[in-house]
Amino acid sequence: MNKIDYAKISSQNVKELLFRHKISIRQLAENINIPPTTLNDSLKSKKGIPIAALIKIAEFFHLTVNDLCDETFFDNPDSEMLQSDVVEFINKYKALDKHGKELIGLIIDKELERATEEKK
Repeated sequence: MNKIDYAKISSQNVKELLFRHKISIRQLAENINIPPTTLNDSLKSKKGIPIAALIKIAEFFHLTVNDLCDETFFDNPDSEMLQSDVVEFINKYKALDKHGKELIGLIIDKELERATEEKK
């Protein structure tokens, strides 16, 4: 039975996220409040990323720690949700006030209703 190397998997997945979102190690480190050298060293280390930092990284990318430790995460068809345009949309949505979020919610509900009716 092969032992799963979660440290290696999570480091590879974080590197892939950085690449896909065009974010540098320094930018991510600043956003999760850890020194860039610490994050860089953790990504290269066999010990991997400390769990506290992994949690912050998962939160930053709106994922779970399990996602970051899943060796098939980027093979999953659902992982297309990680594309930068979706993340950009989420960030824009977060910046809206309550009224704006309600409008977007109404639009999404109407579009889902329309799409469901078309499938029938």
